[in-house]
Amino acid sequence: MMTDKDIVNLPNGIQVPYAVYTKQEVSDFKGNPLIEALPPILSFEESYEKLSYLPEYRPEERNLSVHHRYHALLRITRIYQPTNKTIELELKFSRFLRYGYVNRNPDSKQHTMVLNELKDRLINKYDLGLSNDIRTTSSSFTLMGFSGIGKTSAIERVLSLYPQVIVHKYPLNLFQITFLKLNSPHDGSIKTLCMDFFLKIDQLLGTNYFEKYGNRRFSNSSMVVRMGQVARIHCLGALIIDEIQHLLANKKSESDELMNFFVTMVNEIGVPIMLIGTMKAKSILQKDFRQARRSSGHGDMVWEQMKNDDSWQVLISCMWEYQWTKKEAKLTDDWINFLYKESQGITDIALKLYFLAQSYVIECGIEELSFDVVRHVKKEYLKLVIPFLKALESGKVSEIVKYEDITPLNLEEFLTSRISRVNMQHQIQIEKEKQADNRKKKEISLLEKLIVTLISLDIEAELAEKLARDVVKENPTVDIKHGMFLVMKKMDDWENAKDKKELEEKKNKQSNKLLSIVEKGRENQLTAREALIEAGFINSITKELLL
Repeated sequence: MMTDKDIVNLPNGIQVPYAVYTKQEVSDFKGNPLIEALPPILSFEESYEKLSYLPEYRPEERNLSVHHRYHALLRITRIYQPTNKTIELELKFSRFLRYGYVNRNPDSKQHTMVLNELKDRLINKYDLGLSNDIRTTSSSFTLMGFSGIGKTSAIERVLSLYPQVIVHKYPLNLFQITFLKLNSPHDGSIKTLCMDFFLKIDQLLGTNYFEKYGNRRFSNSSMVVRMGQVARIHCLGALIIDEIQHLLANKKSESDELMNFFVTMVNEIGVPIMLIGTMKAKSILQKDFRQARRSSGHGDMVWEQMKNDDSWQVLISCMWEYQWTKKEAKLTDDWINFLYKESQGITDIALKLYFLAQSYVIECGIEELSFDVVRHVKKEYLKLVIPFLKALESGKVSEIVKYEDITPLNLEEFLTSRISRVNMQHQIQIEKEKQADNRKKKEISLLEKLIVTLISLDIEAELAEKLARDVVKENPTVDIKHGMFLVMKKMDDWENAKDKKELEEKKNKQSNKLLSIVEKGRENQLTAREALIEAGFINSITKELLL
């Protein structure tokens, strides 16, 4: 167990371990403290175990609220299931790093001579280039593959097996930097790369190299020599440059200059360089970086999409365990084959489809995964990669390279935006319910007041309730005073309507009676006048004259 005595605090507050030296079995590695301080060489089984990362998952998390499950979904992005390619990469990098240190033993006379000559060139402003008798032979390594295939994730998992900074005590008294990872400069500038280099070293060690050497007034040669000197002083094990395809966006002269810089770093400064890029960078790496690879012996890697085999099944099975929908979807061969077809063996796409499908069904309340849902989220949220996947399915390289630099979907940003939307919808619903509840309370209160007031005016309770309900329903925001006015007006209208109705009914009733008398008179062969006279509704003219 590591104690405080085994750790040193750097000026920037970072804690790093003191070197613990391990006896080496390989003769080339014996007696070299830079190699002896590295973690032990791993077997294939140990490599698989250490590279795997499976976050904790509990099935009861399915019962969490929507917004809690949204947070839990991000755990999917942290899953790492190594494949045979990952194991191969770990082996190659392990050799690459260690053999890069073979001819850079800080105990050797040559190491000191190189540092002195680099310092002499800075003082006297010589051209870059070391003497043949002390020039070291380092190596290089390239990793190429499609976007989203997992190159960067794989190398970062491999790098996590190594402490980035190791402190060597007396008599060496040095800080060993095992690796430094930079992104290729978008402007293709050597100075930009050198400045980024000094900045990253300062962040690691708390030094001030950027302030001293990161000034644009220095020439390219001067900055490269300073970069080489810093790399030698701190025994940089490997310089890793990612996204090398960015060089293609620059002028040929600029990209050529930067590639020559990489060759110089490997062959003359003695720093091993690993370049990572998409298949677009293949032409540059094969043409301009070939001479730097003459001593490699590690073999370059082309990282292609996975095949639908046992490795793919293991990967999907591992990913499938992380499911937060209310209804569990069972993993079947149909699902494995379906996800392979939709993602074309690109692990990043498969993971995103699974992630997006879960977020969609949780948000919509469907709570169950289906093929249709996966197709929908692919069409809705991965529009940019669909042409690339179709090109992959076609197998035409000329079509594939057109879509190599598609910007991937940032799942954390996506989820953050959806969480805001889900929470907002939830909040809006709560507010609506509150408003409805308040309105209902207000309506009940007004209704009660109106009914009580009307009953106190000797209006029948049934009629009072009906009138009051009608007014509140038609005027939900009315106050009690205006409400009473509307009730009384409605009551007057109701009384007038009632009187009018009764009058109409009386007239209709009388009219119907007269018609009945006339009809009955006709049956007795009487005229309408004679029938009405007989019934007593009208008087006879003769009778009135006699009277």
